[in-house]
Amino acid sequence: MCDQTSFCKIDNQFMGKSELEIDAVITWVDGSDQNHLKKRLKVLGNTSDAVQNTVSTGLDKTRFIDNGELKYCILSIRKFAPWIRTIHLITDNQVPDFLTPDLQAKLGVNIVDHKEIFDSYEWALPTFNSRSIETVIWRIPGLASHFIYLNDDFVIAKQVKPEDFFVGDKVILRGNWSSINSYGAIRLLLNRMGSFFAKKLFGITRSMHLLLQIRSAQLAGFENKYFRVPHVPHPIRTDTLRTFFDDNPEAFESNIRYRFRNMNQYNSIFLANHLEIGKGNAELRAPDDFLMINGEMDFFPVLNRKLKKIQNNRVRFICLQGLEIFKKRQRKKIMRTLKRDLGLKKRNILKISVKENQIVN
Repeated sequence: MCDQTSFCKIDNQFMGKSELEIDAVITWVDGSDQNHLKKRLKVLGNTSDAVQNTVSTGLDKTRFIDNGELKYCILSIRKFAPWIRTIHLITDNQVPDFLTPDLQAKLGVNIVDHKEIFDSYEWALPTFNSRSIETVIWRIPGLASHFIYLNDDFVIAKQVKPEDFFVGDKVILRGNWSSINSYGAIRLLLNRMGSFFAKKLFGITRSMHLLLQIRSAQLAGFENKYFRVPHVPHPIRTDTLRTFFDDNPEAFESNIRYRFRNMNQYNSIFLANHLEIGKGNAELRAPDDFLMINGEMDFFPVLNRKLKKIQNNRVRFICLQGLEIFKKRQRKKIMRTLKRDLGLKKRNILKISVKENQIVN
């Protein structure tokens, strides 16, 4: 674990030129870790934490499975976004096996424990809720004024520049406008039933993601439409969240109290997006440069077409979901694409020099 003094001394071999200091923030968990599993089961057994309106899929063990995507996420940042200053990895008293102290220094990774970002709010720990954790990511000690938030299953697939995420002080948001639909008791019940049968019959996990985006937009003052964002890296200005939560402490505390995903929650990432849009501080773009690989839905012909897009350099961002569901042959093909076609091998990344990867503004 690094403190504010030591993480600033991280090996800077990957740093390119950028007028802004930009960090990356990743959340990660290894749910197979026995200590983490014991904590989770203990909280699940406490009826006071089994609150009504919990999102059923938020309790699913797939939420906590580590398929090794994190390694490719970090390597892709260092290969295709070498101008990133520090990669902050948020964990619950865990460190990925492959991230030795030496490799942390070489790859510029700062391990951030939940206790650091929940400082003064320890009553909300332990938490197994990404929405609660995302509410406090702006509290990382020493975090840059601008950062890019990524889930651990995100991979950057080609060279990107700071201007792909920030133009001046504006954030670049990828998505489309959608109408805000009301979610009354009947619609919520139907969604719950739909999620149950989708999982039971087809193995498809539904997370009420659109409701989450709608609630976040409404909190930012949007009434009729919201900017719907897919699974892509999210550019955030740290002060946007800090200022909002300084002014709305009750919204902050109410969101972090849920230890598992809950339908009453909003998402601070989508909140930040809409706060920026409301201030005219966002540049909106079509989401035509990302691709999701999903083990629940991508049958072999579909998977082959998607991998072909990656191999032909037609994709900027990839989201890898449900790798454990793919058959062994399919997983091997995905890994081969990441390693061979994208060159995401540790020994290759560590050979990268500043000169070869420097971003010219």
